[in-house]
Amino acid sequence: MTVRSSHGGVAIGTLLQGREPESAVLTLAPPLGLLDPALPLRGRDAALRELTGLLDTESDGSLHVVHGMGGCGKTSLALELARAAVERAVRVWWVDARQTASLEAGLRAVARQAGATEVDLRSGIAADALWHCLPTLDQPWLLVVDNADDPVELNGAGHLSAGTGWIRRHTAPHGHVVVTTRDGTRATWGPTAVLHPLDTLSDADGAHVLLDHTGGRAGGAAEAENLAHRLGGLPLALTMAGSYLSRTTEIPAAFRDAQTFTTFAAYRDALEGGLGLVNAEQAIAQTWRFSLDLLRRQGQPLAQPLLDLLATFADAPLPYTLLLHPPSLAATEAFPGLDGPGLWELLQALSGVGLIRLLTAPEPGSGPPLARLHPLIRDTSRARVDLPTAVALMHRVALNDATGVPEDVAHWPTWQVLLPHALHLSHRIAATHLPTGVVEDALRCAQLAVRYLSARTLYEPAHEESIHILAVFRNALGDRHPDSLHTRHHLAHLLHGQGRLDEARAEFEAVLADKRALMGEDDPSTLATRHELGRLLHDCGELDIARTELQEVLAAEERVLGPDNRYTLNTRHVLARVLYDLGDALVARREFEAILDVRRQTLGDDHRSTLTTRYNLAHIMYDLGELGAARAELEDVYAAQRRLLGDEHRATLNTRYALACVRREQGEPAWARREYEEIIGVQQRVLGKKHPDTLATAHSLGRRTEGAGTVPMTGWRRGTRWA
Repeated sequence: MTVRSSHGGVAIGTLLQGREPESAVLTLAPPLGLLDPALPLRGRDAALRELTGLLDTESDGSLHVVHGMGGCGKTSLALELARAAVERAVRVWWVDARQTASLEAGLRAVARQAGATEVDLRSGIAADALWHCLPTLDQPWLLVVDNADDPVELNGAGHLSAGTGWIRRHTAPHGHVVVTTRDGTRATWGPTAVLHPLDTLSDADGAHVLLDHTGGRAGGAAEAENLAHRLGGLPLALTMAGSYLSRTTEIPAAFRDAQTFTTFAAYRDALEGGLGLVNAEQAIAQTWRFSLDLLRRQGQPLAQPLLDLLATFADAPLPYTLLLHPPSLAATEAFPGLDGPGLWELLQALSGVGLIRLLTAPEPGSGPPLARLHPLIRDTSRARVDLPTAVALMHRVALNDATGVPEDVAHWPTWQVLLPHALHLSHRIAATHLPTGVVEDALRCAQLAVRYLSARTLYEPAHEESIHILAVFRNALGDRHPDSLHTRHHLAHLLHGQGRLDEARAEFEAVLADKRALMGEDDPSTLATRHELGRLLHDCGELDIARTELQEVLAAEERVLGPDNRYTLNTRHVLARVLYDLGDALVARREFEAILDVRRQTLGDDHRSTLTTRYNLAHIMYDLGELGAARAELEDVYAAQRRLLGDEHRATLNTRYALACVRREQGEPAWARREYEEIIGVQQRVLGKKHPDTLATAHSLGRRTEGAGTVPMTGWRRGTRWA
């Protein structure tokens, strides 16, 4: 197997904790497109009237909690409220709480749009910044946090019920906060929260839901009420039954069979054989089974296997055009002979009976189309999981050249939607007894997902997932298997990115010893670890040792890989940094200029690697006193990095820091100090208070750092941040 190495990259980052760059696929707009004018909200008039009434009155600052069982229509109610708010010119923010990443990323984005600065959003006080800014807005606003079924995620650095979490009582006269959740306990939300319970629908309202779907073709109001009663009034079950009957009643009578229910009465009679005491799980299971039976009789026997397969992936939007590869599916026992048109017909059929929802990307070009299962349907289907097929599909996509390496910014939208599924499968297979090959494939996909996290400088979640991957690899293959060694190498790389230099060095040295023994001195994987060790030695200040190590690696790479290979250029690049710090400024400058020429020709002016070299050249210009040229180059690099990587990426922060140093030297100390203050706020949250970059910025600011006194303002060189 060819392993895609992250050799030489500076990339490590944070996605799962919500530190999304501006280019990430994130929208705060309410998904009003999910509202179907032909299917109005039923049975929630009083609740909707109460909530929309808030929009017409001055707020008392209360937190409003809409709660009820899964499938009872909480999101639908919140969407109707959002529509009413938009019609009243109220600013609406919609934050999805199902994934930790989207929750925190969304709330931070709300804070920014409300006026919070990066220094306001520093570690520990981001929620405070949100609630400092929101009350200052003159425009009426509504914040909806949807599907907060694990309210612990809303604690942040404080506590939800104490009023110090991400969501809290506030003083904004024109603002309202609404949360939807399954948890309606007073202890969770605090004594001042206003609880809005949603129960199941009455028989009459449930009948309206059924009649809306069928248009009177399946029977009258009385029969619809009987069926609604049998389904327990659960909106999700009613929607699924209505979708089923809408489909069957359109089948010509000559083509129907005895098992195709076309009336409310027939559907209810069929339920009698499968439902005991009505509860949500039973109602969903039965309507789910009837819908699949219908599709099977309509010549779609693969509908259930496909639904089961979809349920095997994570509870997150599924990029179905990427993962559901018809030739791969056709080669399996479950989907013999399935082709592309047949697969699309299956997806449309599942969507037609309400078992899945097909979504489009938030905006053109922002990512692939997605499919989503309701959590209750997913839970019902998970009994028949097909992990080997799911892993094979994920492996095909993750290792496909068209998907691109995770470090390539152009492919980040793809890796963002693949990420939760790759990580989910790696955890699922850890608790099974699958063939070793399946386990290896799942873990290799997870390795690539971790590299994506790393490229986004999301070090902590990347580190946690790498530990899990390594534990499974060690258990299945041993500590010195190539896959285990690759994971250990990347763990050391993450430790280096986190500033844990001693731990990183020990791990790199141990991995290098094993690679030399198993793969030989000139194996590209061995050279990759030697390269990383040389880079680490430079950052540890051991310049002479680093120079010797990197010169040997460079000679070997030129011989084995060629002089223009990207890994060879990476080593040449790091060696130039070492030579500069040893005092060979002119030699280092010539090296950077030569590397820049190659990278511009082969990669383009705005590629991450090209920007890295341009940044380092500006570094040299600064130290040589060429302040105007350094500033112009850094401003170009900074603009490109903000566009490609986002404001919170480590490389972007380093360039911003360098610009502040240059402008300070040009006579703008007050401006530079404000920049340092904002940068250190972001670094403390993204990298940690003790990370070397954070401490270097504190040093430049003249702040007291842990274990040291107040230090004077320093030049860029004193806090050198090579890339």
